[in-house]
Amino acid sequence: MPTLTAEQLDHFETFGFLAVDEVFDPAEVINPVMDEYADVLDVLANDLHAQGAILDTYAGLPFGERVSKVYVESQKVHAQYFDFSLPQKGIKADTPFWAGPAVFDALTNPSLLDTVECFVGPEIYSNPVQHVRVKVPESIAPRDADG
Repeated sequence: MPTLTAEQLDHFETFGFLAVDEVFDPAEVINPVMDEYADVLDVLANDLHAQGAILDTYAGLPFGERVSKVYVESQKVHAQYFDFSLPQKGIKADTPFWAGPAVFDALTNPSLLDTVECFVGPEIYSNPVQHVRVKVPESIAPRDADG
């Protein structure tokens, strides 16, 4: 279990934040999350292309450019595809959402939890009201009921 030093804890108490390097390896924790969301974007782009809502799936573009292109061309924010919470109302059998293992693995990463434990103790809870919102630049974001 990584232990924070007294100096680090004092910094946190004094300034209200603490940057801790190398709590986990981003290649092992963050990259799988990004890979999962790239797969979700594949599903979204293929669905929209099949519906005729976009002309191309833009599979060759990097994630940020691709999601921007899909949102702009379809003139809709498709936040629900990436979210791991269902909406408050209007849930149907085909309402999209994503609850992949990489997100769960990131939230339960032992090194991350050990570091958090230094601040709050061993009882660590996660608020069940969580959302993932893939944002595109505001200047190009379509406006709809979701934002």
